[in-house]
Amino acid sequence: MINNIKIGDRIAMLRKKNGFTQEELAEKFNITAQAISKWENGHTLPETALLPLLSKLLNSSIDSILMPIRVEVGDVITFGKFQWRVLDVDGVRALIITESVIEERAFHSVNDITNPTTWEHSDIRKYLNGEFYNSFSAIDQAKIVETKNVNLGNPWYGTCDYADTLDKIFLLSYKEVVRYFGDSGDLENRRGVDMGYGCPFGDALKDEYNKARNALNFDGFNACWWLRSPGGPRDHTDNNHVTAGSVDNVIWLCGDDICREDNGVRPAMWVSL
Repeated sequence: MINNIKIGDRIAMLRKKNGFTQEELAEKFNITAQAISKWENGHTLPETALLPLLSKLLNSSIDSILMPIRVEVGDVITFGKFQWRVLDVDGVRALIITESVIEERAFHSVNDITNPTTWEHSDIRKYLNGEFYNSFSAIDQAKIVETKNVNLGNPWYGTCDYADTLDKIFLLSYKEVVRYFGDSGDLENRRGVDMGYGCPFGDALKDEYNKARNALNFDGFNACWWLRSPGGPRDHTDNNHVTAGSVDNVIWLCGDDICREDNGVRPAMWVSL
């Protein structure tokens, strides 16, 4: 597991220690100073072929450049093909979520109001623990920790609890979003914002942590992202699951139509450190 930010900080420190400007170091590699800046900001990493020369110029072993360094809450790390934010560290494992929305897809393909769709039986859970999980290398798969997830209902709308699940990869619940992105007390005290969907406590959480919940899609715009928690019936013709985000970055406790295909996915998982 590679921590881009800490590697970038180390490269910057070693560059200065060895008397190079970004422009001078870039010249040694026949690349731009902007490329060096991206290394140091953690946006990209040096290509593998450049590491031996980088090691020589910075008078530091490749391992000491690329091995940092303890993972902490708030760090952005690289795992598989994506960048992930560390939400929690528990001994030798960490909870991570993708830094941005990685794709858009429906929560489930069929909206049957006589048989409400749960996280356990959803298409999105099947996808995350099947096709998406299989996109990781065998080495990375071995680091993904199977997790027991508690799947609570939605008391604001009277939605019942559902069966707990064992997941390699999952979506956060609305309670987990509040826990890890900031808790204003509005969830526990039922101080929501009325969005016109009929909940006496309000239909969404809109508080000082809106910005922390922000996630961009691949076009660079604020995006809604699915949570695994059930929502409430908006007009009694669909069943919904909670989302976070959109322009105001609120948590939509009323949920959204499970067949909606333009809501985003931010996978989460516990990984061994």
